[in-house]
Amino acid sequence: MHSVAVLTDPHPSDADMTCPSDPPIGHYLRVPVVVHEADPHAPEAASCLIALIAASWPATPAEHVGSSAVAGLAGKNTIDLLLAADPTHIPAITETLLELGFQPQLPAAFPATRPMLWGAFRHGPTNYRVHVHVVPAASPEVAAMRGFRDALRADPLLRCRYAALKRAIVAGGPIDPVAFTKAKHDWIVATLGQLGLVSPGHPLYADDPPLDQSHKLAS
Repeated sequence: MHSVAVLTDPHPSDADMTCPSDPPIGHYLRVPVVVHEADPHAPEAASCLIALIAASWPATPAEHVGSSAVAGLAGKNTIDLLLAADPTHIPAITETLLELGFQPQLPAAFPATRPMLWGAFRHGPTNYRVHVHVVPAASPEVAAMRGFRDALRADPLLRCRYAALKRAIVAGGPIDPVAFTKAKHDWIVATLGQLGLVSPGHPLYADDPPLDQSHKLAS
């Protein structure tokens, strides 16, 4: 087993959560960004998804990253999962995720060697959008995703600053996901640089597909 299997989220979700016996992965609908208050049930939903993936691919544990993995942090209420994988396993992991019902991101913003799949997952009354990032284990992006999550968990001031940034971006109303991502980019990269997680000038995100194009492809 690849050594990444032991690098798991140091803040696991409630082990006593109740998950559907056959959790469906629904169709992903891409919508304008609205910033919501933190959902305390998102980590439990993420744990259900992690267990679902592990039942089909136990060699590479998924872990919860992104804003919904940070208690009290406002965000889009999207569940982001990271699978830090042996690059030779990525095609098989991608196929496993497709068999579970996740869909390829269309148009693809990431290469097949670092895919992102998406889907929807209903947990209780909430239908969550889900992003599954399959990233080569040696990529600096893995440390950046984990490190940013852990720094936000540990630093209340950093959480407040990040939440304030997101609320300022959407102050005029819902915003296209591309614009939202780009508006956050420089602040996040600067923060990651201060944390020693990226080199100066290192891009954090690949460009996301335009909202209107995504809707046309999904319809």
